[in-house]
Amino acid sequence: MKTKRIICIMLTVTVVILLVVILTSVTPIKTGDRQKTYALSKSLKTMVSDNTKGMNLEQIIDYSLKLTSSLLQFSYHNDLDNGKANCIGYAQMCSAVCNQGLTVNGLDGEARDVVGYIESMDINWCDVLKSVAPKDSYKNFVKDHDFVELVTDSRTYYFDPSIYDVLGMKCLTINRRQ
Repeated sequence: MKTKRIICIMLTVTVVILLVVILTSVTPIKTGDRQKTYALSKSLKTMVSDNTKGMNLEQIIDYSLKLTSSLLQFSYHNDLDNGKANCIGYAQMCSAVCNQGLTVNGLDGEARDVVGYIESMDINWCDVLKSVAPKDSYKNFVKDHDFVELVTDSRTYYFDPSIYDVLGMKCLTINRRQ
C-alpha cells in the first residue's frame, strides 16, 4: 500500500515537471502573413493611448497581452466587436493595441498578425491537435495558429495573446535582426 502511494506521488511529480518543461519552452514559429487587420474603436484607441503613455516596448507588449485577454473570450468564430475571438482575432486585437501604444510613444516598430504553429520540445502542437481531432471540421480549425510578430529596426518579437489568455504565459521569442 505504501509502495503504491510512493509510486503514485513520484509519477504525479514527474508529469508535473514534464508539463512545466513543455509549457515553458513554447515557441511560436511563423510560416506566413495574414492580410486582414483590425482597427480599434475610437474609445478603445483613446483608452490605449491614455494607458500606454510613457511605456517602453516591453511594457507595451505586456499591456497589449493583458488588455486583449481582458477584452476577449475564446470562440470558434471571430466577432471582436462583441468580445469573441479565436487565435486570429486575438492576434489582430493584440497587434492593433500594440501598434497604438507604439505610436503614442513614438517608438519604432510594427505589430501584425502572422500565421504559423506553436512548437515545444521540437513538437508541432498544431500537428498533434490535427491528429487527435475527432472531426474533419476540427482538423481544419487547428491546421495552423495565429500570433503577433512585432518588427523593429533591431529585433523581431513573437508573442501569443491566445496562449497568454489560456495559460497566463507570455510566450515571448526575440530574434536579433541582421
